[in-house]
Amino acid sequence: MTTTELRTGVCFKNILLATDFSDASNNALAYAAAFSRLHEAKLFVAHVLSPEPRMPIPVEPLPPSLDRFRLEAERNLKNLATEESLQHMSYDEILEEGPIGDVVSNIIRQKEIDLLVLGTHARTGLKKLLLGSVAEELFRLVPCPVLTVGRAVIGRNAGKAEIRRVLFVTDFGAASLNALPYAISLVNESAGMLTLLHVVPPMPVSDVGPFWYPGTDLVERQETSRRSSLERLQKLIPPGTDLGCGLDLMVGFDFVPEGILKVASERQVDLIVMGVKRSSTARAVAHLPWAIGHEVVCQAKCPVLTVRG
Repeated sequence: MTTTELRTGVCFKNILLATDFSDASNNALAYAAAFSRLHEAKLFVAHVLSPEPRMPIPVEPLPPSLDRFRLEAERNLKNLATEESLQHMSYDEILEEGPIGDVVSNIIRQKEIDLLVLGTHARTGLKKLLLGSVAEELFRLVPCPVLTVGRAVIGRNAGKAEIRRVLFVTDFGAASLNALPYAISLVNESAGMLTLLHVVPPMPVSDVGPFWYPGTDLVERQETSRRSSLERLQKLIPPGTDLGCGLDLMVGFDFVPEGILKVASERQVDLIVMGVKRSSTARAVAHLPWAIGHEVVCQAKCPVLTVRG
């Protein structure tokens, strides 16, 4: 990645909030509105009605004027106008029916959306395996960056527009490299602090059994890995690049989600930025119960911006 590419500011012109009217979505609304104001972007607020049958006995589709689910959704969309974060702000409402991944992807394409914002109920573990995750389905399927606001963010700087501390997480893969310009651009707006983090998973042990041990060269191996990773982090920012913000390089040794969340908490970051691998289908996403991106989004105390590889 060249210096010019890193210096190029990211501009969000059209922002989409996908809402189910839950508390999680209302918290995400505050961030969608704040980002729209900060970037002078057009805001769209969309709700997707489930296409699944709601009646035990098949009936002819009801006209819109008699469909109570649609009417309720229309009322909820209108009620959003009373939210404090939307005061004195214009936005477009969108109400459509269909599979959420397909509908949101179509809206993104039709409205030329630059940023999707959504809240998540943060299912983890077995619940996520059984029920899937709409948030993860979207941030792995849609082409634009996704700002996900987990339930741990509620009550902490909700709707804060100024991003002063950004944690950029990288595995040095293509997806994370795509995310780097977003991290730089967002922290540059406040001349804040950017932390580049690479987390090295625990080293394999030399033997397994009642007397297993990590090996006498563990410290040496970790130090070698740390130096190598720091060199790779330094190469992400070409020499002489004027970022317009402070820069810190970190290498952690931990399980990856835990390592990311620990640094984010210690640094009290306002935003985590990371790349995620793309998935071709929603079914494939539903069978990734412990993916790193999902675990970070579920537990982070700040919003997470994911950029698909």
